[in-house]
Amino acid sequence: MKLFIYTLGVFDIKLEDTSLIKDSSRSYTLYKLLQYFITFKNKKILADTIIENVWPDHESYDPNNMLRAQIFRLRQLIKKSFPKDGDEKNYMSINFSNGYYSLEVGKNVRIDIDEFNHLIELGDEKFIDDIDSAVENYEKALEIYKGTYLEENGYELWLVPMKNYYKSLYLKTLFKLLEILESQEDYKKVIKICQNAIIYEPEDEN
Repeated sequence: MKLFIYTLGVFDIKLEDTSLIKDSSRSYTLYKLLQYFITFKNKKILADTIIENVWPDHESYDPNNMLRAQIFRLRQLIKKSFPKDGDEKNYMSINFSNGYYSLEVGKNVRIDIDEFNHLIELGDEKFIDDIDSAVENYEKALEIYKGTYLEENGYELWLVPMKNYYKSLYLKTLFKLLEILESQEDYKKVIKICQNAIIYEPEDEN
C-alpha cells in the first residue's frame, strides 16, 4: 500500500484514500515537527538546528530532552501511518547518527512536491521535441498544486524559502503553459487553467 503526503495547500497524509490526519487529536507541535522533517527529508539535521527552527521561543531548561521526547512520539505516529505488515524502510523512519537526525523516506511513500517537480522536469525535457507531451506534463503538474506549500503553517523562517520556491515554480510553469496554449489557439483550456490559478494565487496581477 502507498502512503501519500500532501504539502501543497492543506497538509494531509493518506494511506491509499484514507486520511490519517483528519479528525486527529494529535498536537499541532507534533505535526509541525513532522512537517519540518518532511521538508528536509533524507537530510542530516543537527538537534540544535531543529530546536532553533521548530521552537524558536522555547523556554525549556533541557531542550534536547524535549526534542527527544517529541521525536519518540513522532516515531510512534509514523509507525502507525503504514500497514502493520509494512516494512519500515519502505515507508518512513527517523534515524539518529553522530548527533544528526534524518527522516528517511522509502519507495512506498509518494510526496506531492516530488511528483510536482518531476512532471515539470519532464515537461521541460519534452518542450523542444514534443510540445504535446510537454503540455500534458505541465497540466498534470498544475493539477497537483493546491495552494502555498504548507499554507496552514504560516511564514516561519524555515518555511519561507520553500513557500517562495514552489509558488515561483508554479507561476513559471503556469505562464509557460498558457503561452503554449495561446499559440495553439486553445482558448477554452486557457480560460479553464486561469480560473483554477486564480483560486490558488488570486493576488498575482498577471
